[in-house]
Parts: sequence; structure tokens; C-alpha cells
Amino acid sequence: MSYEFSAAARDRLLEPWEEFVGTVYDDKRAKVHGHYPVWDGGAVRGTLTIGWGHTDAAGAPKITQGMTVTREEADAILDRDLAPCIAAVNRLIKVKVTQHQFDAMVDTYFNCPTAAAACAKLINAGQIKQVPAKLLQYVNSRGEYMVGLVHRRNAEIAWFHTPDEVEAPAAPNPDIVHSPKAERNPLPKSPVQSKTIIAGGGVLAATVAQMAHAINEMLDPIKEAKGSIDDLGLMGGLSLLAHNPVLMLCAGVAVAAVFIIADRHWRLTNDLI
Repeated sequence: MSYEFSAAARDRLLEPWEEFVGTVYDDKRAKVHGHYPVWDGGAVRGTLTIGWGHTDAAGAPKITQGMTVTREEADAILDRDLAPCIAAVNRLIKVKVTQHQFDAMVDTYFNCPTAAAACAKLINAGQIKQVPAKLLQYVNSRGEYMVGLVHRRNAEIAWFHTPDEVEAPAAPNPDIVHSPKAERNPLPKSPVQSKTIIAGGGVLAATVAQMAHAINEMLDPIKEAKGSIDDLGLMGGLSLLAHNPVLMLCAGVAVAAVFIIADRHWRLTNDLI
């Protein structure tokens, strides 16, 4: 089933949080007297933005210093920017959802695609109750905790949990709106940063070393007696190994360590922790 982004969500969720700004601004710089300062070409703390949250990452038009857009032009740009977000959420979500749930995920994807992708995994797994906590992990921008993003995630959560037959929440108060592009907080660990993977690797390495030592100890007298392990034949050698309790224990530990490492790597890769 393919869903569309509702007019109500665009009017009362996405557009109020993005805000129409007809000039180029740095979305991490605070408002001055209720307005974003026009970007002067200096260093950028967040993401250069114009119109309804348009950035270069969304494609044309490319943002340049001094650029301006009318509200009508911004509406047309938003139409183009939203289309791939709607398509992406339709691809990500594999189960039936409510209109409000779909709307909330499109708004999230527009602001932070990785957050929407992480939530889609939970939705597909039937873990709807875990969606709010997952959303609230994405309240940072360029490494900085943003209260505005907390407000936006909570607005998405409220929209997500409102039944379709109930009127969705009202648009936010413009005074509290400040919602730069978001990222995970904290950022997911890389495999080399995971203590579980590091520990599992250490156990695996130690186990392999112990197995090699045990095999050598077991084969030394055989080699002395027969001159070569080849005299045993393949099946004879495997039989000896299979009946050694130390080797069997080490093999079990090694398999467990490999499983733990693989599972942790998959969870990190898929942003499930």
C-alpha cells in the first residue's frame, strides 16, 4: 500500500517546524528578534537553509549567498523536496500504518532521514511503543544538543500517536520553533568502539590460541610415534580432534564469540542500540 503525505501534516506539522524564510540562513544560529539572521558568507555552524527547510542536500536550487525566494517559489521547492521523502518512507515501512503515523515519519525523514529509517525498523517489527524513545535519540545538530529538536521530536510523537479519527495536534507556537537538521545523539558506535565486539574478539583470539596449543600437545606424541600426522589419515585425525574435550570446549567458546561479534555488528550497523 502506498501512502501520501496529508495536507494537514504539511500545514500543521512540517511547515510550522521548518518555517518559511525567504533568505539564506544558518539553521543553527539563534533567531534575533524572532527572525533568522541572513547568512553573510561567514563560517557555517549548522546547515545553510532557505524557504521551507530547503538545503543543498535536497538538490536544486543550489543555495548561494544573497539568494532569496518568494513564498510561492518556496512552496514549489518544498513540493520537489518532499517527493523523495514520501517515496522513501513508503519503501521503508513494510506494514500497514495509520495516516498520522505515516505523516510523522515523513516529517522525521525530512528533518533526519536516519531517525525515520531507525523508527521504520521498529514499526515493521511491531515495536510501536519503542518509537518515541528512538525519535528522542535524534535531538543533536552538529554535535550540539538542541531544545528545538526535542520540541520537534515530541510534536512528531504526538502526531504519530493521534488516531486518524481524532483531530491532529495544532501547529506549534512560532516562538518555540527552532529546528535545525538533526543527527543521532549519541552517534552510533563503530565496530571498533564497541566494548562487546572488542571483548568478543579477545575471547576468540585467546580461544583460537588455546585450541592451537591443545592440538600441538595432542599431536606431538603421535608425530614421534608415527613420523608424520599424514599416517593417521584425514578421518583418523578428525576423530582424534573430535574426542578431545579441551578442543570441543574451545570450539564451543569460539562459535559463541563469533555469534556475539556478528550480532553486535549487525545491531550497530542497523542502528538498533
